[in-house]
Amino acid sequence: MGTWGTRNFENDGSQDWIFEMMDNKDGGMVADTLQFTLNKEGALDTSECEDALAAAEVVAALAGKASEDFPEDPLDHLDSLNLLATPALRKLARSVAEKIKESSEMRENWSESGELTEWEAVMADLIKRLD
Repeated sequence: MGTWGTRNFENDGSQDWIFEMMDNKDGGMVADTLQFTLNKEGALDTSECEDALAAAEVVAALAGKASEDFPEDPLDHLDSLNLLATPALRKLARSVAEKIKESSEMRENWSESGELTEWEAVMADLIKRLD
């Protein structure tokens, strides 16, 4: 049974993405995932959103603004990625979060579930933490 909640790490996809990044010690996955998402034309599907939001959460955590639900083990080992939350990376992550918030399959799912307001609050918090 999969997990699903309005917070960015309350789903299996985001957790899988972050643990894969940490297992491979591949900080390049962050920028690659964000850039792919920003450049993708057409609707973003839910799994793409989960990956991109996990990457955006990594950037926020690197900037010292981790979410309450950021997985503890990866949070303790982010410095091993040799990745910095540069202004350019934070701007990229913020743009991706805004794109997902405005138009995505994930947004449609939350709208249909009746939990859009809660999800939008999580997204607004992420965007604020990326400033």
